Amino acid sequence: APALPRALADHPWSIDLALIAVRADPGDAAALEALRARVTAQNRRKAALARQLWALGRPEAALQALDALDPASETWRGDRVARAELTLLSGGTPEGLDGAEGFRLSLLALYRRQGAAALAERIAGHVGPDLPWSWLIGVFLDERDFRRTRALLDAFARQRGADHPAVRAERIRLALECDDPATARAEIDTLGAADTPWLWPQRRLAQHLRCSLLEAADPDHPAARTLADLADRVLRLYPGNAVLRALALSAREMTGDWDALATDLATDTADPPATARALLRLGLPEAALTAVCIQRSAPPDQQVRTRLREAEIRLRMGDLAGAGHALGTPPAAWPLRADHAYWAAEIALAGRDPAAALAALAPALRDGSARMGLHLSAARAGFLAGDLTLALDHLTQFRRLKTDQLGEDPGEDLRDRIVGDAANATSEGRGPETSPGLAARALALSPPGFTATAGAIPRQLAHYWEGPRSAPVERGLRAWAAQHPDLSQQLFDAAGATAWLSRHTPDLTALFQRQTLPAARADLFRLAWILHQGGVFTDLDEYPRAPVTPWLEGARAVLVIEEGHGTIANNFLAAEPGLPLFARTLDGVARTLAETEAPYPWWHSGPAPLTVQALAASRDAGESPGLRFLGQPDYDTRVATNLPFPHKRGALHWR
Repeated sequence: APALPRALADHPWSIDLALIAVRADPGDAAALEALRARVTAQNRRKAALARQLWALGRPEAALQALDALDPASETWRGDRVARAELTLLSGGTPEGLDGAEGFRLSLLALYRRQGAAALAERIAGHVGPDLPWSWLIGVFLDERDFRRTRALLDAFARQRGADHPAVRAERIRLALECDDPATARAEIDTLGAADTPWLWPQRRLAQHLRCSLLEAADPDHPAARTLADLADRVLRLYPGNAVLRALALSAREMTGDWDALATDLATDTADPPATARALLRLGLPEAALTAVCIQRSAPPDQQVRTRLREAEIRLRMGDLAGAGHALGTPPAAWPLRADHAYWAAEIALAGRDPAAALAALAPALRDGSARMGLHLSAARAGFLAGDLTLALDHLTQFRRLKTDQLGEDPGEDLRDRIVGDAANATSEGRGPETSPGLAARALALSPPGFTATAGAIPRQLAHYWEGPRSAPVERGLRAWAAQHPDLSQQLFDAAGATAWLSRHTPDLTALFQRQTLPAARADLFRLAWILHQGGVFTDLDEYPRAPVTPWLEGARAVLVIEEGHGTIANNFLAAEPGLPLFARTLDGVARTLAETEAPYPWWHSGPAPLTVQALAASRDAGESPGLRFLGQPDYDTRVATNLPFPHKRGALHWR
């Protein structure tokens, strides 16, 4: 930076140096005017000025800079392309252009206007050399259409050759999007120059860092030990690269102290949307909202993305009205239109309005049916609306798309079990008394009211964790203690839980020790603890931003109806000891675990059996007084849920 003024003075005609000066300090009006003066004086590279104005959030000024182009200028053709593209991105109708760039812009216009389905139809059978291969591959990867991406990549390889650098880069990109670090690493290692990474192109550095993030999900992989240092060195090389910065933040999240990261992010204004995303993942939506609401001009598409991020943050704060207000009206352009539809549906589902969710999703599914998130939202909406056939159909489509991504069937997930169970129970004439799926739907659509009693929930906290206590785990322990100084706190591991069970429920000790999955052990123990001792039991990836003690007042138990399908969460439980609903749940879970060779924890020992018994208790006149049922938005006002702890990226998920 100190050398820049001297370089500008020594090279008064350098447009590149003037660009560097503007990017070094986007708020420096004199630097921007110096760039404008050099472009005007030389009658060339007006696109450079226009794109810089565009990046600064001045689209009108950007188009004005391209308003009168001189055909005699040496950059006239490139400047015309920039004018057409920025006109298109502004929502206008650009001039028609010939050649490869004109063809690309015509495809971009079609994609923004009609979506991915229309783009796929337009390029079907077209394999000419003018096809913008890398752009198309990127589009369909963003759309999560892996089948079409692979077909494009195969055709690209036939056109350019399998060893063409651009083809190899796209193969690496596809492998990374498919969560296949082994294939990506094999490709990266063939590129050579392994000993001089500081000379690599920025794209290769980004792919190397992203591959390392996937590899580090295995704590025994060498990448897990070198990831933090790698991210730091890459960011020192290219501090202004937004992609590398986002990857470096992911690396810090995976390896570092989350409190230290949050402190650094609080004063980081370089990229407010990226900062907001990171803070939200750390369980700090209020800080994320502050970051995303920093007033800064941005290009039109980025303004929409900022609006969507604000809506997401407010949703995670439990502020449904604020989320809907931030979301605003749907944008005209795809793919922003699809992203808007997704969040509109999520807000509607959080408010238990499945009809509104399906209405928001319908046009997006028509124009971009490979987007897996849209299918999952539609499946939940169908489930809550009582259209189980629709829900199962969307889950089937999701599994097909996920199989295209992974190359193998992902297997049955809890959502498949919930919806399938509800469908089976309905066809067999069973009710919610024996169906977790139907019980969940009943709780979601008709949450029980609360009648206060002289509740006596013990003022104590308990947690369960096996294995090394990572920095995020320690942070969670500190946060629960700090928010609840009047509650005693105890952390159990397998040995501590075994000792407790031996004293309080010795008949469960052997069953606990036979469980091979940490999640099943945790589920069994928490039920025994909450029944016999009582208090507040929370998982450590639940992060309290305010005390939960107000929920305990007048309550015999506090239960959370989850946002997804309406099941009762077991990551937060509060109860006085001896409640019949927990006695029934514990008896049923113990029986199931004793009879099941390979239990699926969520279904056999977790929320599924608890949901059935919670609904039964809410409908029993003797049991229901003092049962406080919180909706997910209520819970989210005080607790950030299910934080992305590093172990969840690997085989230790559901520790």
